[in-house]
Amino acid sequence: MKTPTKIWICMGSSCYARGNAQNAEIVQRWLAAKGIVSEVDFAGTLCEGRCKEGPILKIGDRIFSGVTPATVEDILEHLFAGK
Repeated sequence: MKTPTKIWICMGSSCYARGNAQNAEIVQRWLAAKGIVSEVDFAGTLCEGRCKEGPILKIGDRIFSGVTPATVEDILEHLFAGK
């Protein structure tokens, strides 16, 4: 069985207030629309200590900073192309 891809979204107060609350909803909807919810371990995390770079999204070993509702789907499309 394939290990699920891990997606962590920072829900620390700075990232949350700057857009990760909405980004989390977008990620959940996108995963459901693509039918890959079972292939992903999606969870919120507490502060990642990168507040100046936030909102932060980590997928596998890649960290994305300054993630906005306008860019989150593009990141997912790029990383999950072909799924």
